[in-house]
Amino acid sequence: MPPVTAGSHVRRRGEELRQGAPLLRAGCRLRPQELGLLAAVGLAWVPVYRRLRVCLLSSGDELREPGQALAPGQIYNANRFSLGALLRQWGLDVQEYEVLVDTLAASRDALELAAAECDVLISSGGVSVGERDHLKQAVGALGELHLWRLAMQPGKPLAFGSVAGKPWLGLPGNPAAALVTALVAARPFLRRAQGLAETAVTPLNLPAGFAWPQPNKRRQYLRARLATDASGASRVEIHPQQGSAMLLAASWADGLAVVEAGRTLAAGEPVAYLPFSELYS
Repeated sequence: MPPVTAGSHVRRRGEELRQGAPLLRAGCRLRPQELGLLAAVGLAWVPVYRRLRVCLLSSGDELREPGQALAPGQIYNANRFSLGALLRQWGLDVQEYEVLVDTLAASRDALELAAAECDVLISSGGVSVGERDHLKQAVGALGELHLWRLAMQPGKPLAFGSVAGKPWLGLPGNPAAALVTALVAARPFLRRAQGLAETAVTPLNLPAGFAWPQPNKRRQYLRARLATDASGASRVEIHPQQGSAMLLAASWADGLAVVEAGRTLAAGEPVAYLPFSELYS
């Protein structure tokens, strides 16, 4: 056994952090390790942002709740559950509303009520070009429509505006498009509204395990996951079904592969990959 020298195996006062040095930066998220660190230095409380209150609305006469019988032309309201779970996972206080019927009056009444009760309004459906899509018109009447449609797929009919001074995000009604736009567009906005400093996810550049031979005018967000070849190297694979209404691909995936507008891609070329593990945090 080596001899013990004077001063060894001693934890010295101030060896981890000097007096006056910053402990945590404003805008950081308090994870378990940050909470332990605060307690370790004897802090009983710190100022934090109040949990953001978000109103979640679904629009469409065709929507029914799981367990109800479906008539021809009706579908189940998947967005209420996927978006609600996602928003809660992000640490938001979610208030869910009944499905909006497809009338301008119902859309206006629901938006007015939500604006009075919440900090941010998020809706799914009612923002496309159908004759029964009234949410954009209702937002324009109660506030201001700032943006409509982005060059992305899925999720082109994304809208952003304000109702009585409260931000409103109008997500598409198709379930996969609603999920992707929430991850790509709503997430950074909501993180900044929560006071978080970091809003973007840094993509991984990994070899594509697929080809994208035809360029598209819109940026593609493909439901994808990582696979490992015989040598142990990772590659990005995509699901064969990429329709904006299909959630099976999102359940199969563990991230999004991003192909820029106007670009083709050969198998083996690097492609940007956004892991769900980062987007869901």
